[in-house]
Amino acid sequence: MLKRAEGDGEGFIVIDDLVDTGGTAVAIREMYPKAHFVTIFAKPAGRPLVDDYVVDIPQDTWIEQPWDMGVVFVPPIAGR
Repeated sequence: MLKRAEGDGEGFIVIDDLVDTGGTAVAIREMYPKAHFVTIFAKPAGRPLVDDYVVDIPQDTWIEQPWDMGVVFVPPIAGR
């Protein structure tokens, strides 16, 4: 998060690619308890923390995201 938004999350929608153990989801819920939280992928440990998700996946499944598949080193955006 670059800058925290004011309020309790009412009228907000938070979109994440994956809820795994739920660490990020817990932090979001604490900051914005009234936000609607959605993910594309949901693992069992994090599923109760999101309002909606698209794909149910097993806890032990690794999701290979496009940004994780580079064959050469790509410097982080923050370092450019």
